Amino acid sequence: MYIETDRLELKPFRLDYAEAFAKALQYPEIYAYLPEDVPFLKDIEAIIKWFIKRDQDNMETGFTGTNLSIHLKETCEIIGWCGLQPFEPEPCKTEIFYGLTPVYWNKGLITEAASAVLDYGFSGVHMEEIVAGVKPQNIASIRVLEKIGMRYVKTLRHVPNGSEFYANEWVYAFTKDRYFGTKP
Repeated sequence: MYIETDRLELKPFRLDYAEAFAKALQYPEIYAYLPEDVPFLKDIEAIIKWFIKRDQDNMETGFTGTNLSIHLKETCEIIGWCGLQPFEPEPCKTEIFYGLTPVYWNKGLITEAASAVLDYGFSGVHMEEIVAGVKPQNIASIRVLEKIGMRYVKTLRHVPNGSEFYANEWVYAFTKDRYFGTKP
């Protein structure tokens, strides 16, 4: 799995990315709307192992989601992550997720990465719908979702036990039919 855009390369995670990924994740502001805190290097290694295992499990179960590291083409630097995964509060749905080093915020890079992953989901593996959960106060992420064509569909009022973090999140969605109907 490899996706290339004008400014980015999205690649599967490898263990030797741990130090560079830790550098990208060292900023506390990344975690303002996430359930995690700034991880230590040993935690990053465990996260990458989990990403790799999840991608292997996905291949075995037929789920076509993926966990990708975002690399800036110009420098080869890892600047974030993006991918598709089961949506925790509604596991039968596929969620797009992403995060970016704050140094690169407001440059259109995460929109570029998310748009490419969305295209992979619809054109590459023919998903019917892709959703995203977002905290209502996360205006920047909402802007990204809207720029890539996703629309607000509901607020999560009831979530399964263990998924309380997602309570009251806004859910955005994009269907395959609408994607191909609105794609230039």
